[in-house]
Amino acid sequence: MEIKGKVALVTGGATGIGRATVLALAQAGAAGVAINYRSAKTEAEKLADEVKQAGADALLVQGDVKSEADVRRMVGETEKRFHRLDILVNNAGVTHWVPVKDIQKLTDEIWDDILDVNLKGAFRCVRAAAPLLEKSRGVVINVASISGVLAPATMSSLAYGTAKAALIYLTRGLAVALAPNVRVNGVAPAFTDTPWMEKHYANNYDEVMAKAAEGYPLKRVAKPEDIAAAILGIVTGGDFVTGQTLLVDGGLSLS
Repeated sequence: MEIKGKVALVTGGATGIGRATVLALAQAGAAGVAINYRSAKTEAEKLADEVKQAGADALLVQGDVKSEADVRRMVGETEKRFHRLDILVNNAGVTHWVPVKDIQKLTDEIWDDILDVNLKGAFRCVRAAAPLLEKSRGVVINVASISGVLAPATMSSLAYGTAKAALIYLTRGLAVALAPNVRVNGVAPAFTDTPWMEKHYANNYDEVMAKAAEGYPLKRVAKPEDIAAAILGIVTGGDFVTGQTLLVDGGLSLS
């Protein structure tokens, strides 16, 4: 698919990987990008200005992917503004940091929140957007995680890894469900240098990044732009690829 002239919707698009993806789409010639955010209004407004400077139209859509009503409104506003939708990037995600071995702290409430956002949220967005995507022979990209493939003791929680593993399966299933008109693929990033990670590790962040980089054959952790580039690569160079999840992990999974 050629991105020039196309319209995209990116959930969780105001910060981190979502932000980098929004900018990459705009810079690649997208006619319009709908930026979904839940609470990062200031960041979303700043990003919208950058999108416009790149030559694309920007639509800000506040909403929570845990809400069916919000998701339907999000897609409806995108259609009203742009009259089409070609690319859906399911990037919105959440985690709760619970040591993998401490299963007693992994409460039902934590499970429900993580599964609702990372898994059911992505499905809600695809379900709502499917009619538009079918009309345009569009593309869905689900942002999973290396935690859905590997089971490192350092992952944020067992629930998060499980949700991302399920998202990888959902990617395969949706590829069948929406064929032949819509391709559905995913990316599975490893540790990525985002504000989300920096906030969690706080004063130890530089040390954690340096230690993590030593475990990667490429000797660095990913930047959001690395993941965005992989997403664009699948969109533009994968016309005969569907149901696949690309590991964007700097070679970590080879060890």
